[in-house]
Amino acid sequence: MTDKKVLSLITKEEIQREDYKKDLLEIVDSFRQMIVDGEIIEFAISSLDVEGEVVITTCCKDFLGGIGLFEMGKHTLMMQSSYDFE
Repeated sequence: MTDKKVLSLITKEEIQREDYKKDLLEIVDSFRQMIVDGEIIEFAISSLDVEGEVVITTCCKDFLGGIGLFEMGKHTLMMQSSYDFE
């Protein structure tokens, strides 16, 4: 009987990227459930794409609340400095 060898074409980096995507989606799903359950009534979401483009999305009841949530989102992004865009 011959030993079979398995060759994986998926790199460790690809596995880590996929795991990270799963983590991101888990957070989004949890956030969505909190909205459905009525735990969250306003929010600001700060996102960063692979090219470094920043998007801050707010959903609020009034203009001033939106500005406050926007500024909080902006501050959160400014405090992050560990991104690598290679």
